[in-house]
Formats: sequence, C-alpha cells, structure tokens
Amino acid sequence: MWTSVSGAAAQAQAVDTVANNLANVDTNGFKKDVPAFKEYLSSVERENSRPDIHIGPVKDKDLNPLYDKDQSHVIVHGNYTSFSQGPMKVTKAPLDVAIEGPGLIEVASPQGPKFTRHGSFKVAVDGRLVTNEGYPVLMAKAGGLAGEAPAALTAAGAATGDASSPIPGSLSDPSVASRFINLKDRGNIQINDKGEVYSGTELIGQIGLVEFSEPKLLQKTGLQYFTNTLPEKNAVVEASHSKIHQGMLEGSNVNPVEEMSNLIKANRLFEHDLKVMKTFGDLMGREANDIGKL
Repeated sequence: MWTSVSGAAAQAQAVDTVANNLANVDTNGFKKDVPAFKEYLSSVERENSRPDIHIGPVKDKDLNPLYDKDQSHVIVHGNYTSFSQGPMKVTKAPLDVAIEGPGLIEVASPQGPKFTRHGSFKVAVDGRLVTNEGYPVLMAKAGGLAGEAPAALTAAGAATGDASSPIPGSLSDPSVASRFINLKDRGNIQINDKGEVYSGTELIGQIGLVEFSEPKLLQKTGLQYFTNTLPEKNAVVEASHSKIHQGMLEGSNVNPVEEMSNLIKANRLFEHDLKVMKTFGDLMGREANDIGKL
C-alpha cells in the first residue's frame, strides 16, 4: 500500500513540474525543471537504529517486530534545472541580447547579485542599463571574475554577524555603482560577442558574462533569475564557451511535444498507483469482512 501511495504522491509532484514547464513554453530565457526520484528500502535508512524496549503486555506483533523495515517507497528527491540551449529569436532591438553557450549575465538586486539569461534590457531614467525588473546590468569586474567577490564577501559577512553592513553585490553596496553601465545620452549602441558595449567607436563597458563550474547548483529565484547559494562548490569561471548576440533573445528550452509526452506518462503512472491502492483497499475490506466471518 505504502509503495503505491508514495508513487502516486511522487507522480503528482512530477505533473506539477511538467505543468509549470508547459506554462513557460513562450517565456524568454526560461530553463525547464526536471524532477529527480529517489527509491529505497526503509531498512537502509533504519537498520542501524536501536528498537525501543517494549513495556507492557506482549502481543503477537511484538514477537517479530519489523518497525516498517519491509517498506519500499519512492520520493521526489528534488528538481534540477536543464541549461540546454533555447532557440534564438531575432528582435533587431539594440538592447536585446541572447547568450549562446552556458553563460549567464550578472545583475545587481536588493538581495545581492543574481544571474539571468533573459537579455531583454532597457535604459532607466538615470541612464543605467537595466532588466525589465529594474535590476542594473553589471560590468565584468576588472582584474577578476564577475560575481566572484560578492559571494566570498557574503560568506565573510555572515561569519562575522555584521548585519548593519550592506549585502555585497546588492544595490545598497557602494562598490557596485562603479560597475553600472551608463548609456545616458548615448546612441548607436553596438554589442559584440564578448559583451563589449560601444557607442559608435567609444567603448563604454563590458557586460558581466560568467559561467559556473556546477550550473546545477544554481537556485531559481523566479522571473528567470538564479542565485549562486553555494559559491564554495560552484565556482565562477571565465566565460570562454559563451557568446553574446545583439538584437536577439533566447527562447524557452521547453519542448512542448516532449513535455506533453512526460505529462501523459506521469498521469498514467498516477492512475496505475491509484488502481493498486484501490486493489489493496478491497483486499483489506475482504480480510476484515469475509475472513472475520469464518
């Protein structure tokens, strides 16, 4: 019974994940989620635990206690994000950029540095190059990798417990202002494949394009943004395998045909688990009613 119950619960979560992917099939820069399942025997988890000493009348089940060690079940161990390349859409807008390769663009937010592949940018009132949510796009750090120092400083600030200091890499961090890309009163904007931004022939700055050693450890924060919550395991590396294309946007990497197939599969497995649960329920009902009459 528990095997089928856990299977149905796991498939229900898988359906939610696939449904979210299908809902974002037209969302630019969206990366689909893939559920990961874990199956194990309860005996593996509990074989080293010591049973409680029985106090009171001895019953038949106390003669051979199993403590649920015979149960086998499955759970959703989590979702991981697929960073496969999405299709390129031509927009011809000078501030639209699409990334070819595994790279992400660093932006500053009130919560600290974030990373995105949604390259639909615009110019704010003060001239800064920003995302649709108003997060400033940051330049690549001179003499170091973008996003590397803020992660390390965040860990150091947490260790010292200094809550009064601004979050490194956030909009309240004074050092971040020097990395803003200012396009005020600038025209004829050109962006090359390295992310270098030109106004005519004048170099204004370079977009902070970075790659990660373990992209699967990036955490989604909504609106196509990611955070690097484990910088000690997920190092920032040079974006040597990524290029930027101006006048284009990357579409969602969700394949609707594949996701519909996954949705049908998950629904059928869910229905099979329900049938098993009903069968076991009928057997227990017969056990209680028919065998009890003998």
